[in-house]
Amino acid sequence: MNEALPGRTPENGDSLVKVKEEDPTWEQTWGSWESSRQAQELCRLRFRQFCYREVTGPREALAQLQELCRQWLRPETHSKEQIVDLLVLEQFLTILPEELQARVQEQPPESGEQVVAVLEDLQKDTGDLGQQASVYTQGQDMYPLVTEYQGASLECQSLQLLPRVTTLKCEPPELCQGNPQEVSEQRPPRSLAPGDPCGDSAQGKVTKVHLMAEEVVTKDGLFNAKKETSQEVEHGAEAPGIPDRNCVPQPPCTSVRMERTVAHLNTLKDRHPGDLWARMHISSLEYAAGDMTRKGRKKDKARVSELLQGLAFSGDSDVEEDNKLEAHHAQKKLKMSNVPEKNWAKRDIKPSFPSWSALDSGLLNLKSEKLNPVELFELFFDDEIFNMIVNETNNYASQKNVNLEVTVQEIRCVFGILLLSGFVRRPRRGMYWEISDADQNLVRDAIRRDRFELIFSYLHFADNSHLDQKDKFTKLRPLIKQMNRNFLLYAPLEEYYYFDKTMCECFDSDQFLNGKPIRIGYKIWCGTTTQGYLVWFEPYQEESTVMVDKDLDLGLGGNLVMHFADVLLERGQYPYHLCFDSFFTSVKLVSALKKKGVRATGTIRENRTEKCPLMNAEHMRKMKKGYFDFRVEENEEIILCRWHGDDIISLCSNAVGIEPASELSCSADEDDIHQIAQPSIVKLYDECREGVAKMDQVISKYRVRIRSKKWYSILVSYIIDVAMNNAWQLHRACNAGTSLGLLDFRRYVAHFYLEHNANLSD
Repeated sequence: MNEALPGRTPENGDSLVKVKEEDPTWEQTWGSWESSRQAQELCRLRFRQFCYREVTGPREALAQLQELCRQWLRPETHSKEQIVDLLVLEQFLTILPEELQARVQEQPPESGEQVVAVLEDLQKDTGDLGQQASVYTQGQDMYPLVTEYQGASLECQSLQLLPRVTTLKCEPPELCQGNPQEVSEQRPPRSLAPGDPCGDSAQGKVTKVHLMAEEVVTKDGLFNAKKETSQEVEHGAEAPGIPDRNCVPQPPCTSVRMERTVAHLNTLKDRHPGDLWARMHISSLEYAAGDMTRKGRKKDKARVSELLQGLAFSGDSDVEEDNKLEAHHAQKKLKMSNVPEKNWAKRDIKPSFPSWSALDSGLLNLKSEKLNPVELFELFFDDEIFNMIVNETNNYASQKNVNLEVTVQEIRCVFGILLLSGFVRRPRRGMYWEISDADQNLVRDAIRRDRFELIFSYLHFADNSHLDQKDKFTKLRPLIKQMNRNFLLYAPLEEYYYFDKTMCECFDSDQFLNGKPIRIGYKIWCGTTTQGYLVWFEPYQEESTVMVDKDLDLGLGGNLVMHFADVLLERGQYPYHLCFDSFFTSVKLVSALKKKGVRATGTIRENRTEKCPLMNAEHMRKMKKGYFDFRVEENEEIILCRWHGDDIISLCSNAVGIEPASELSCSADEDDIHQIAQPSIVKLYDECREGVAKMDQVISKYRVRIRSKKWYSILVSYIIDVAMNNAWQLHRACNAGTSLGLLDFRRYVAHFYLEHNANLSD
């Protein structure tokens, strides 16, 4: 076997190639060692560049990582010291500058000591740059990208998949460019004449190793690249040739025309459509183009971004998206330039809103009518809603070829059982007909179990033939609209309202809300009174159905608050006062509400304060409790206040400021109780923010426990519980001092539906 061994470059810069004849036994040993090195390198790359999305679950991901790590480090054959040396060597190579990495990787080291020896030699002789292996990209500028000689580096192979990268495979550093036709026609002889140092044996060895590396990569599943790629490289233009003594050393890399690369990529794309192609190539390149991307190196991030932009199969969609993104940024900058600069001054706010003087005539009428609990509940679930449920349920059953013929009387029986399940709980709903007691006898006398199961399974609220596919909750939309209309119609007319988000418990949902008693379920936007009466609600979905003025550019939270303000203003142009948390609050939102004549107060995040020069939060923590700082925007008369209480809190308002300040008892321990100052804006927000929490507390006590297999049955149960909460709130307001408790109120309605709607004729 003939092998080209690197020799020292003479002082005149000419590169010599020494040829040595070896026996077949040594060739086999060298080939097995080379293959083992490549396999170990591939295992290391697969371990470092493993993507979580390539597997179906966390357990499989962990098992895959353990196996890849074992294949790389080989604990069954390596000692602890050897494994530590491998890890240290990898990190050592990572932290080296690019030019030093290239020189070291010409002959991949096996230990850190070898790296140190190479670097020390380079310090002595820094002029020898003829053997550096580089890959170049074409364009207006040339960017060197260092690769490994063996061709086993996934980074080098990833570059082959990019249409704007014209180089693919790297050749031995001793070879330089020559006549490509001469190379392709020759066959590697058994031996070389000493006078011909640029024979074909080295070229054939490189081609063999190159194909072997591609085959290993294909079997391991990193990329499904074809061997024809390397063959295209061999016979394509600009292939490396055999230099003579007068040749000038060139970068030892092979290039392929862009058209051929694009055609090959499109062929691979057709063979691997959809997500598989993206997982095999885009994900590997994005997450694995270099371990350094995860270590915060900006140059690698820029490099990955540049490479991803050049993917051949992206088509014109990427260009269009980039153009849209640039247009969006340009439009945003234009809007920002049109916004006048804020003028902050340290003074108290001077609100210009009229005082609250509205009279709640609706509540007075309810007091005079002296409605019982059932009549209060049916203010919301009125005859119109019951008839709608009956019609849609029968229509859905007929679509399924079932002759149901349910009646309003039976629907009320179903509602009675659902309300009963809130305070009479059974492990399974069939037990409501099996156990003999007072409540169970009511159920058995009201409706048969099979009839209840049949009605409950076909319970429907919308026509399936007229559904809005863009609305995730279209099957409940008629019910949601009717309930919101009735909630607003009979809501107490109050000055203060609180807007927040809550959760409807559902363990099949992927929505999560931290800081709430129920954290997993359907997220629901809701506006309530300070006592917990729900005025308006809307389930969360990615594409919100709430329509507002898009020119305001308030974001999701701001748009919801503006819609709730419009809902309140439907009852009359009163100076309502809305409170909300930092998810919704911004100076722009508070200003927009002021233009509508609505007062607003809310906590605000640091990045939304419009460069208001308030005292830094960290500095304020060093001050005594009760200390506060504030500023007023003089153009729009909006105040921002930062207060040190139990924690640092920042608030924004267009209607309430610092005065009149009050005193608040604060205790560091049981023996040390002292008074601290509390601005008026802080006190008002603390009093109003409990509205949604009070509603959640009432609902959680006796919520409906019976559910069907339909995904929306949980939301239907939530709406029933909310209607019961609102009816009880009205009952308390109309019967101050003599009102029923929540349990007695709910029991009254459930027993009434079961006792007065018995129907066993079927």
